Amino acid sequence: MPKKLLFALLLGLFLSSCRLQNGTQPSSGGSASPSPAATNTDVIPPTHTPVPTATLVPTPTADLSVVGLPQEQPGTTGFDFVAEACSAEWFSSSQGLPCPAANETQMQLGYAMPSNGEVQGLPLNLAMLLTYPPQYNDTTLYSKYPAFTVRKGDRFRAVLTCRTHAFCDVTFGLEYYDGNVKTGLKHWSYLFTDAPLVIDYSLDGLADKTVQFGLTFTGAGNRGQAYGVWIVPHIYRPTP
Repeated sequence: MPKKLLFALLLGLFLSSCRLQNGTQPSSGGSASPSPAATNTDVIPPTHTPVPTATLVPTPTADLSVVGLPQEQPGTTGFDFVAEACSAEWFSSSQGLPCPAANETQMQLGYAMPSNGEVQGLPLNLAMLLTYPPQYNDTTLYSKYPAFTVRKGDRFRAVLTCRTHAFCDVTFGLEYYDGNVKTGLKHWSYLFTDAPLVIDYSLDGLADKTVQFGLTFTGAGNRGQAYGVWIVPHIYRPTP
């Protein structure tokens, strides 16, 4: 065998051996398949981002001195007649009434409607109860609230007036039910030309009794104008 041919064969064998040691596959005439990419099996957990917590902003305590009532400390409202308005039964002498009235026909039968100070141009956080007497067959709107146990020192507080721009001639009333027996406590007559009535009425005569209070509202004169407003009607309970 010629020396040149022998040298070429040995050189080819040497180069093929080097390629195998380096992990390179010899070409088969086609395109070489790419080596699969290395994969990392470690899973990195996502970074935890805390969800922001809403900050609760307490409703400011209403300044009752704006309407002439004594200012009270938070937590001294024993019973809120506006908040409980639609938990009460509302009725005339002839039928039960919805709270609040849903349409004009129901309103003509008499109604009670929770509202706020905006209707009288007062601060929004002054709760109010709007009342309107029956326009047919009766003149008085009645109510019967959930049971409440009176303590010594409790006082009924409210400011009573006409709704703005109404020429009312009305009577506001506070009564209570002891079982099926109804007893009137106090009535306040009001004419639209009067100054608002500031009520601070002692309930000591009912101390230790569990009763159901009732607000009443009677229209006189032009009942179509008998729009009455109870501003912050509530039972004040002094702290021990």
